[in-house]
Amino acid sequence: MTDSNQDKKDNVVDEHPLNSNNDEKNVKDKDNTMTTTTANEEKEPEATIDIDLTTEDDVISKPMEDLVVQDLSVKDELSESTEAWKENNTTTSNNHPLESVADNVEVDPWAQQKQERKIEQEQQQQQEEEEHEDISLLDNEENHSSHITPTLPVRPITNSTGTKNITTAAAVAQVENTDMHEVLDNDTTHVKGFYNTEDSNEIVDLQVIGKLPDWLICEHFTVGPGTYDIKYMRKMEIDGELQHVSQYFTFGHWFDSLPLVNRFDIHGQRNSISYRNRLTCQRLISKIRDNHGYSPRHPAGLFKTKTNQTILTKFIGGSGGGGGNKARADAEPCGARILSNIPGFEGRLFCQNFANHVQELDPFDMKPTRLIAWNEINPAFKGYSSCANGHHDLTTGEYINFTMDVGYQSTRYNFFSISDRNPKGSIIGYINAPASYVNSFSITRSYIILVLCPHQASGMKYVWSESILDSFTFNRSQPTLFYVLSRESGKHVTTFRSEACFAFHHINAFEDDNDNIYLDMICYTDDTIAHQLTTENLRNPNNMQPSRLAASEVRRYVLNTVSYYSNPKNRQQAAAAAANTNTTTRNSGFFSAFKRSSSNTTSSSYSSLPETGYEKLLPPSIELPQVNPNYKMHHYNYLYGLGFSATSSIGDGKIWDSIIKMNVNARTITGAWYEKDCYPSEAVFIPRPSNGPEDEVAEDDGVLLSIVMDSARATSFLLVLDAASLSVMAKTYLGTLVPLSFGRGSYRLLLP
Repeated sequence: MTDSNQDKKDNVVDEHPLNSNNDEKNVKDKDNTMTTTTANEEKEPEATIDIDLTTEDDVISKPMEDLVVQDLSVKDELSESTEAWKENNTTTSNNHPLESVADNVEVDPWAQQKQERKIEQEQQQQQEEEEHEDISLLDNEENHSSHITPTLPVRPITNSTGTKNITTAAAVAQVENTDMHEVLDNDTTHVKGFYNTEDSNEIVDLQVIGKLPDWLICEHFTVGPGTYDIKYMRKMEIDGELQHVSQYFTFGHWFDSLPLVNRFDIHGQRNSISYRNRLTCQRLISKIRDNHGYSPRHPAGLFKTKTNQTILTKFIGGSGGGGGNKARADAEPCGARILSNIPGFEGRLFCQNFANHVQELDPFDMKPTRLIAWNEINPAFKGYSSCANGHHDLTTGEYINFTMDVGYQSTRYNFFSISDRNPKGSIIGYINAPASYVNSFSITRSYIILVLCPHQASGMKYVWSESILDSFTFNRSQPTLFYVLSRESGKHVTTFRSEACFAFHHINAFEDDNDNIYLDMICYTDDTIAHQLTTENLRNPNNMQPSRLAASEVRRYVLNTVSYYSNPKNRQQAAAAAANTNTTTRNSGFFSAFKRSSSNTTSSSYSSLPETGYEKLLPPSIELPQVNPNYKMHHYNYLYGLGFSATSSIGDGKIWDSIIKMNVNARTITGAWYEKDCYPSEAVFIPRPSNGPEDEVAEDDGVLLSIVMDSARATSFLLVLDAASLSVMAKTYLGTLVPLSFGRGSYRLLLP
């Protein structure tokens, strides 16, 4: 019985368009029905399929569904055509061996002579041999299609003694190599990278194609989407009968899908890579299936998703900074960033979300073990939200982040640090400022720079809205504000202003000897990009509005002589001069090269603030920026990120499909990786460790790791690039399709 018949029997109506996943099963069922009947059985004529099977390649290039008649309504037409065939044909053409399925229809005996019957028997024997060959070819095609997702060698997480099954020998190369020049899927767009995937409890030994550098011995972790759609059943009256109807709850934004965590154990000397993954919100999936939707009981729990719930869910307990019932470890999605190096918590693994939650995972099998909020680590770290992209200062050993404590009248950003010496952490300082969406901030050796784009919300709206994009509104008439906090004194030093912009990520920040701060960011003119990255747009790129993904700019802002503006008198003088001359009072020649903000777009309430300009370092649109972590807070040259190839940059509905290297000081693109029909996620930079004082490691001496979706082959591979030349050092197919990710990864280098 087919799936559709079973659904009818159970009175189940499936309304989701993804039910096309059952097509492969239906094809196989229909293939099995194409068996030869005996000569004594009467049957309706079957379809005659005209396919030239001259070569094996021709057979393999035909999709299986083209070889099967899927509409039974054509039988009447086939009967008429078969009668005509009987009259005009006494033999079967050798050019179309599959036509032999019609040879079982008996030819009128009185219309044939004895000699013709003998010839027919000889031809029938020859056709049966050819038919056997054709069936073999079809079997080969079916097997070939299954290689889109290769079957990989696996081993259990624990051995027979219960010990964790850690690799102690080189992984065996058992993943089948396939022809990279053969397109196996007609759909080569990014669309298939935004659907559900499955996890596995197994450790998979991957085949490494190429050679890993000997020094690369590490654990590499990534986090990204794993579940977009969750099927649930509900009762509905149809034609007077109460029936069960299947529907889907779909997360509406790329940033909202439930997380999939990936772990790679890489050993360069053995040239081996093992892989495992896990969906970290199984309990939440069950909860959504039971409740037919999901509404977080705290702000910033979603980015842009219709909850399919009522406001009453706000009063049924709570979690995190809002108090109330505490959520289970696998009942809160934490997929914005994965951390393997929080000081004071070495050897442990954590994931963060856009709210204030930190989910601890077992570092080996990545099973969620605990869910905490920052205020549970230290009550001073209170607030509904935190930044998903905190900073690790390699010099001081501090992890620095903030929580946003939103009130009805004001909002306080509480900056804190955690270190080995102080694992409970302490407050560095705080800033009172408007409630804004902040995905990133910057630090230098002396300062913390909080950039608030005019993407703001009132306290009441923020507290009662589940989705960030429902809470915050972009206001082009307001400036972008740059708050500077002293790391030493914890005091707010000064605030700069510039024209309105929107940003997801900062790149780097550093100081010079003249007390100037250089701040590099990936900027957009407004928040259009945030609205374009919805699940609907990514699955249906032709419907995206605007039709092309919003372009970004690599901007460098200079906050000039910060300590000078810490004096209120100096700020007032600078503001007065700016009002008269539209230039700054100090180092005006330096600022002449920077774009100035338009005075008519600056709110009068901020007109007394010193103004900063910016310059565009590079023209191409990039995202998920990376620099050598050893050059954080220092003057640097090289920037890496996801970009567009020449064809995708001018195409409607296209997303990032390249990895780009740029020299921000020379303002040039120095390298790019691109492979047709492939789409990378974040490229994580891992620097080569130094072998001693005399071993000088160049800024671009290292590797880039990225999980790349191969759309043509409907699978993913881990890509290892030489960070200096962006040449491919190694790659390994994962045997599964890992959805594309906007999350930030992490790594932990190990001693050889």
